[in-house]
Amino acid sequence: MRRSGFRQQSIEEVAAKQDAKIALRRSKLASKPLKAKKGSKSGKKGYEVPKWFKSIKLGAHGNSPAQKKLWTVVREKYLQEDFIQFEGKCVTCNTRFERWQDSQLAHYRAWSVCNAFFKYERKNLRMSCSNCNRLSDGVIGKRFADALLAQYGQDHLNWIETENLKYRGQKLEEHILVGMAEKINPLLIT
Repeated sequence: MRRSGFRQQSIEEVAAKQDAKIALRRSKLASKPLKAKKGSKSGKKGYEVPKWFKSIKLGAHGNSPAQKKLWTVVREKYLQEDFIQFEGKCVTCNTRFERWQDSQLAHYRAWSVCNAFFKYERKNLRMSCSNCNRLSDGVIGKRFADALLAQYGQDHLNWIETENLKYRGQKLEEHILVGMAEKINPLLIT
């Protein structure tokens, strides 16, 4: 049997090497200047999110807390408006709701294909039941389109498509989202 040329290291030797590596890392870290903390990703230097906005509960849609909070504001405001204007009925199947909280806010142009701020566009949103909101294609999609045409006119569906494309590539910056929430429901500001 041949012996390999490698010698087995003792536990003490391994521990000493690890201690040396740790000491070297610490000395390198100590010699580096400390980096300044990055500000929020709001896009506006020094922007502080208002307390009233921080207190809003997170909604279901969005990639960031600010987007989810704006969705909560949009959902509550537009559902309340639709509940009054359309007598608490679903946009596609005319199911009647006892309270606006029992309904959902549906997108004609789905959330997943809306670009940036168009996700919150009033003319793309209507009160819906959970079943119709979940199944937004086929007959239900046709009924939604008919309801929008009846409310806004013939060119509305084309407008949705072209307007959505205008928002492609735009960033949803926090300070703009907060401004949209202020504009949609000024009563939130305390």
